[in-house]
Amino acid sequence: MNGGRLAYWAFAVAVVLNLVILFNPGSPGDPATFIPHRDKIVHFLSFAAVAWTGRRVGIGPLVLGVGLAAHAIESELVQHFLLARRSGDAWDAVADMFGATAGLTFAVRLPRGVASHEATVAGS
Repeated sequence: MNGGRLAYWAFAVAVVLNLVILFNPGSPGDPATFIPHRDKIVHFLSFAAVAWTGRRVGIGPLVLGVGLAAHAIESELVQHFLLARRSGDAWDAVADMFGATAGLTFAVRLPRGVASHEATVAGS
């Protein structure tokens, strides 16, 4: 599998995981209470992964940033108003936006072709 296809698969997996994390109708309870702010960390990492992989497949940073910011807000509104066992949290949206910013920033700092080269070497 070439690096370009791998990047698209990584982006697809990141998007699907993000949607499952945000819209899973399960209980919002936090079973891992020994990890402070686990929920915010998961939000941050989920959006960072979508942003980073989105840049790897060539989505422009402005389009991706605005889209992820809108998704952060929309997802909390959906959780609050439409999912009975979930609740919206403005701080989750803030964590989402920080994650998206981190993913976009890291993608800019990673030289072009590094992700493709690593994927090719790993797949060899």
